[in-house]
Amino acid sequence: MAINVVSELNSGAEMPDPAAQSSKPLILVIHQDEVLINACRSELEKHGFEIDFANDGTEGVQKVYRTIPDVILASSSAPELNGYQICRLIKNDPVMRKIPVLLLADMGLKMDRFWAMKAGADDFLEKTEIAAKLLKKVRMVLEIYDRMDIEEKRLLKASNEKNPFNIRTRLNQILDTSLVESMLMVEFRSLADLVHDAALLNYMLFSLAESIIEYDAAAIFYNDDGKGPRQVTWHLPEGEQLSPKQINQMTDTFFKQFENRGLTPAQLEMTESDAIGVVEEEAPTQTYDTIHVKEVRLDSRLIGAFALYSHQRVDYNQIFPLHLVEDEIRLLMKLRNLYSQAEISAITDSLTGLINHRHFMALMQREFKSAKRYEYDLTLALISVDNFREINEVNGHACGDEILRHISKIMQHSFRNVDILARFGGKHLMILMPKTPCDQARIAVERFCQRVADSPLLWQDRELKTTVCCGMSAKQEITESTLQLIKQAEAALEDAKKQGGNRIEISLA
Repeated sequence: MAINVVSELNSGAEMPDPAAQSSKPLILVIHQDEVLINACRSELEKHGFEIDFANDGTEGVQKVYRTIPDVILASSSAPELNGYQICRLIKNDPVMRKIPVLLLADMGLKMDRFWAMKAGADDFLEKTEIAAKLLKKVRMVLEIYDRMDIEEKRLLKASNEKNPFNIRTRLNQILDTSLVESMLMVEFRSLADLVHDAALLNYMLFSLAESIIEYDAAAIFYNDDGKGPRQVTWHLPEGEQLSPKQINQMTDTFFKQFENRGLTPAQLEMTESDAIGVVEEEAPTQTYDTIHVKEVRLDSRLIGAFALYSHQRVDYNQIFPLHLVEDEIRLLMKLRNLYSQAEISAITDSLTGLINHRHFMALMQREFKSAKRYEYDLTLALISVDNFREINEVNGHACGDEILRHISKIMQHSFRNVDILARFGGKHLMILMPKTPCDQARIAVERFCQRVADSPLLWQDRELKTTVCCGMSAKQEITESTLQLIKQAEAALEDAKKQGGNRIEISLA
């Protein structure tokens, strides 16, 4: 396809020299159907337009550059080069892109309209609409776009006729650019299968980016809600190195720019860094004259960011094909965010926003094995809402649901990020505290229980005071399983209920 265009231009074939320069708008029709061309001529000439035509796409592109039309009407099924390909060529040329392109769809398929817009067409016209809409659409695009004046057209045509290599070079650059962009898009889109694995995705992203863009350091982070600390991953190309201290300083600076722009002060306290590349304790101090940062947002919500660092002054906005790289990284971040949200939905309780029972059991099993292996403390607290049945009977189940949400929010603000909070079922909530002895855990639970008692729920213009009771258990040397730990907490909870609620009982048996 591309070879046909360039080879025709190479041949030096003389194109018919257009008539003397006219102030009439020139409309170029690229179509193989003489009946349709005559219909366009009949409709437009009587309204003061000048018409030229080409029978196929290759001839049409040549005429675009030699006659500089005011509007192009291109058939979606033109031979050699179809209308979509012609449109992409014209719209990727900085000199010619201002010429409006109307695509003529022969089949009238809905997909034609979609691809016409994707190709950059300025409007779309079905074959059956020529009599009714052609004149209106031609006039509309001429009003929207600034036409080249007579002198500008004359100089451009003279330049093209004098040196056809200008046209050939420009077309080759456009075709080469389109080819590179298409190949890069394929490479980036292949990474979509890795959105579930941030570490592998980052490794492959940086490997690809390093082969395209020059930088001395790069950073990327995903703002995965509910998935632990925010982590920025740094990439150091070959020959670059940083010390752990430098990475920590750069991480702090990187995240501070998002304060009040998507991250809260509390979230900024939970940040970590990772590095792909050489990290040396005695690495020389690095200075960067250029820091190019791009935020990625979804519905105004910050879902991630990436940055490029250079020791030199670089205008990354002018570097090809950074715009494509940025677009593809944005797309991958959005895919990852959607995956993350779906993953979070699968492991959280829809009412309270806490981890659900199934996921809690999996996490508890993991923590229990680690605690046994490395001999660290593990404390479990089982929470129950006092008088929950009576609350539902008097105020309705909607009130009971609101109380569970209310208490769950207090719980989320009362415990550490490393503690695992879950809805265990019905009115029961669960807290697993790794590396925490029972006496320390009790202090945190007492503080939580007091906050619940001091924070009545406003329900239908009245305050409902609620309390909770708690049964606690802790891993002992003789504890054999998570089930045993849960049964001990359940037994302690029953003792707390029998004693009137609003209290904490501990079982260490």
